Amino acid sequence: MANFRQDIGKKLLARHRQVDKSEALQTLKSVREIGVVYDVNQISAQLINKVVHYFESAGKNVITLGFIPEKELGDYIPTLKEEYFCKKDLTFWRLPKKAIVSRFISKDFDFLINLDFNESAELQAISTYSRAKTRIGKYFEEYSFCQDFMIKSLAESGDELFNEIKKYIK
Repeated sequence: MANFRQDIGKKLLARHRQVDKSEALQTLKSVREIGVVYDVNQISAQLINKVVHYFESAGKNVITLGFIPEKELGDYIPTLKEEYFCKKDLTFWRLPKKAIVSRFISKDFDFLINLDFNESAELQAISTYSRAKTRIGKYFEEYSFCQDFMIKSLAESGDELFNEIKKYIK
């Protein structure tokens, strides 16, 4: 049943009408707003702080959205720069409810960095729904429609993936 729900969820994501994008990939120097989406169980708080510090030290405004694969947010408290969603915020098809993540997905980020390295439908959905000018993430054949700029990577951790992404956006 879980695979059935996941397959239907992928099909629903693939049908999602995205904003037309015609601009070329910008360099890090020219962007102002950056969004970062990640799974809190796979990406440590230390790595997220490193990612945020990397961009903020370059003068960028950064907002993060963390997925908590639990029924409740628990100890995670959303702030102005850190947002979270959890399993209770997902539809039957395991996709985030747009109303819950609307503040994040409606923001016109210059870059949306997706630190998903395990092909997570919840995180790929955020990239799909986002109005970001350039959505950057690891290449997954089944989710090739989710990103504007995909990195074919063997990264097995968020740290490895982030280091590869940094190479391409400089």
